[in-house]
Amino acid sequence: MLVVEVLLYVTLLSSLIIPPMASLGYHRSRSILAISWAGVVAFLLAAVIVLAYGGVELYSGLVRHDRFTSLILVGAGLSACLALLAIGYDGYRWFSHPAFYSLLPLTLFGTFYLAGAGNVLVVLASWLLVSVASYVLVALPGDSDSRVAAVKYVYVGAVATILIALWASIHVSLREGGLVEVGMLGGGLGEPLALLALVSALSAFGFKVGVVPFHWWLPSVYGRADGRAIAVVAGIAKLGFIAFIVRLATESFTGPGYAPTALAVLAVLTMTYGNVAALTTTDLQRLLAYSSIAHIGYITAAIYVLMLTQPGSSLYKMALAGIALQSIAYTLAKTPLFLLTSEAGRSLESELRGLLARDRLSSISTATLLASLLGIPPLLGFWGKLYMFIPIASLSIVVLVIALVNSGVSSAYYVRALRDITTPPEVVVREVRASYKAALVLGAVATAALGLLAPLILGII
Repeated sequence: MLVVEVLLYVTLLSSLIIPPMASLGYHRSRSILAISWAGVVAFLLAAVIVLAYGGVELYSGLVRHDRFTSLILVGAGLSACLALLAIGYDGYRWFSHPAFYSLLPLTLFGTFYLAGAGNVLVVLASWLLVSVASYVLVALPGDSDSRVAAVKYVYVGAVATILIALWASIHVSLREGGLVEVGMLGGGLGEPLALLALVSALSAFGFKVGVVPFHWWLPSVYGRADGRAIAVVAGIAKLGFIAFIVRLATESFTGPGYAPTALAVLAVLTMTYGNVAALTTTDLQRLLAYSSIAHIGYITAAIYVLMLTQPGSSLYKMALAGIALQSIAYTLAKTPLFLLTSEAGRSLESELRGLLARDRLSSISTATLLASLLGIPPLLGFWGKLYMFIPIASLSIVVLVIALVNSGVSSAYYVRALRDITTPPEVVVREVRASYKAALVLGAVATAALGLLAPLILGII
C-alpha cells in the first residue's frame, strides 16, 4: 500500500534529517522538535490506516501486518506522542539532545518492520535497529545512573542478538542460504535442531522483555536510568518484540510438545517474581520495573494459549485480543508514569506523597493509570486481563489460579501507591509541569476511552 510506505519513509526521513541539522549548527533550533513530531505523527497515521484496512502486505510479503500487529503499532504510536509531548524541549538540555528527537521516530520505524517481519533477514535487520536505538536512548540523559544502566543494557542486548542470530542461522542452513519465512521453522525439524531453535528464540525474547530467568538486568535498567528514556524503551520498543514473539510462536512452534509447556512455566515464574518483588519497594520507578516483568508474565501465559488452540477459533481470537489490549494498556500507562518519575520524583514516601493535595488533575490521572494496570473495570487493562484469562481457564486451571493470585498480589502495591499519593506531604515540593501533566491526563483519557471500546476489538481480530 503506497500511502503506508510513504508515511513510513516520512518517519525514517525525519530521523535522518535531524543529525545533519545539528552538525550544521541548528542543534538548538525549534524545528528539530517539529521534524520529530512529523515522523511520529506519520507513523501513527500509517498504523491507523493499516488497522482500518485489516492489514497490509509490503515488499512482496517480506513485511505482513494483520489487525493484531496493527493494534500494537497504534499503541506504540500513541505512546510516542505522549512521550514527545511531555519531554518537548526538555531534551535540549541533554548533551546529545538531537539524538533523542532522531531516535524516537527511528525506533518506531524499526518497530513497524519487527512487528510485521515475515522473513528472517527482516527480523535481524529490524531487531538490530530497534535494539541499537534503545541502547543509545538509555544513555542519552548523560547522568551516571543512565550510563551504568546503558552499559548493562548493551551487554544483555548483545547476548539476545547472538541468540536470535543463532535462531536465524538454523533457518538459513535449512534453506541452503536462501531467503526464508519466519513460519518455515516448524514440525519438519529434527528434535535436537528444533530444541536448539526453540531455546535460542525464547531466550532472546526473554532477555529483551524480562522473562524470568532472563530478567536480572531489567530492574536495574528500568529502575535506575532516566525515566524519560525508559518511557520510550519500556513503553514503545518492547511492543515490537512482543508482536514478533507472538508471530514466531503461532507460526513456528504450535501444537502439543515442549514449547507450550516451557512457556507456561516461564509465565508462572515471571508473573510471580514481578509481583512479589514489587511489594518490596517504595520507589515508583522500580515498582514500575517489577510490574513490567509481571505483565510480561501474563502475556507469556496468553501466548501459551495461542500455541495450543486452533487459529481462528474463539479461544484463539480472545487470547490474541487480550495480548493486544494488554500491550496497549501497558504502554499507555507505563509511558506517562515513567515520565512522571523523572519529573516529580520517585519516592512514594517523600517526593510523590501528597500529589492529590497539590495537583488534583495529575493525581487523578495517575490513579487511573495505576488502576488500569491493576485491571479495574471498565479501564483498558481490565479487558486485556479478562480476554487473556478466560482462554487460559480452558487449558490450565493451575496457570489460571496462579495468574489470578498474582493479580490479587499486585493490588497490594498498586493500592499502597495510591494511598501514598493521597497522603498529605511532609514537605513542599514542586508541582508537575504542564507538558508532563498533559501526558498523564491524555494517557488516562485514552485508557478510559479505549476501555469502553475494548469489547468491539474482539470482533475485529
